[in-house]
Amino acid sequence: MSHTHVVIPSPVVTPDNAGQARASHAYQRCQIQVDDPLGLVLRLYDGLLASLQAGAERIETGEFEIVASELGRALDIVGYLQGRLDLEQGGEVAVNLDRLYSIARERIVSAHLRRNSEEIRGVAQLLEPLRDAWQEARASSASPSEGEEETP
Repeated sequence: MSHTHVVIPSPVVTPDNAGQARASHAYQRCQIQVDDPLGLVLRLYDGLLASLQAGAERIETGEFEIVASELGRALDIVGYLQGRLDLEQGGEVAVNLDRLYSIARERIVSAHLRRNSEEIRGVAQLLEPLRDAWQEARASSASPSEGEEETP
């Protein structure tokens, strides 16, 4: 099994939760190394949605340095997902995902420049169904096929 190194966005760290945040982030990095590919995609979507949510919240509280960091993470994740698409082998699905990721990137940048938290939430709403579809695909791939016995 090959391992992919991906940086998972970590929550906002304060002096009160710094140790817990570092431990959680380290655990997530290790977990990815043993996880399946669908699990990796699901974690990327979770990190993307968390960064978008945090960015929207920080716009509303005026914490613009944190906004830049969170939305930068979101853009990095979208770029990673988009960069892994195989447009030749993936057919129409890959082409459509490529378009969707381009739209998401444009909207994130636009919302950041205009400090528009609702637009960022709109990007999250656009991507949530994809995250849910990946979760369903992962659950389906983990369940035994017809005629197979489930192993504990």
